[in-house]
This record gives sequence, C-alpha cells and structure tokens, in this order.
Amino acid sequence: MSTLSTAKRVLIVDDEADICLLLSGLLRRLGYQPTCAHFIEEGRQCLNTQQFDAVFLDLNLPDGLGFDLLPSIKGDQTETKVIMISAFDGQAERRRATEQGADYFIGKPFTRRSVEMALQTIQV
Repeated sequence: MSTLSTAKRVLIVDDEADICLLLSGLLRRLGYQPTCAHFIEEGRQCLNTQQFDAVFLDLNLPDGLGFDLLPSIKGDQTETKVIMISAFDGQAERRRATEQGADYFIGKPFTRRSVEMALQTIQV
C-alpha cells in the first residue's frame, strides 16, 4: 500500500459530516490521502494551498453550489479530476456537471463500488 507521501491526494467538499467521514475512511482504506472541507470557501482555500489528484464535490453546499467551485478547480489545477456527488441525481444535474467540466457524477447515497468505479474511470 502507498505511504502517505506518495498517496494520491483527494479533497472532499461536502457539508455532511457523515459523508466526509464515510468517504474519507473508504479513501484511506483504498490508499488515498483525503482532506475534508465543508464549504465552498473552505474547499477553495485547500485548493489554493495544496495540489489534489481528485476532488469529490457536493452539488449543494451551505455557501453555494458545487458548480461555483468547478471553474477554479479546472482553471488552477488542470490535472485534477472532479467527481460531483449529489442527492439530486437527475439528467439536468448530470448534464450540467459534464458541461462545466466534472469528470464523473455519483448520486447519493453512494456505495463503495460506485466510488471505486468513479476512481477507476477517471484513472486516479
């Protein structure tokens, strides 16, 4: 298994503490190094100070929509892959996420398998 220094870094931006706990635990077991942020602004600060291989980005956050953070992720960290996560799992949300640069979309509630599939698909 990877050591922390070589582990791929993953940012989770989700306001639900349970989701952050569940996802970060799963990612750790898979050999990733997760960081959690609960607000768009907190996510932006993390992105300004560290490079991430992937970002799990919730659609609805207390200070705005995950879509608001997408341009700065894609503009500043061009290699970073974005996985949108949302309980609002409709065609309109999926289409908008893809159009705005998200690499993958997972509906909530998600499973270990759907997270693994997302990471495989985006090759992180």
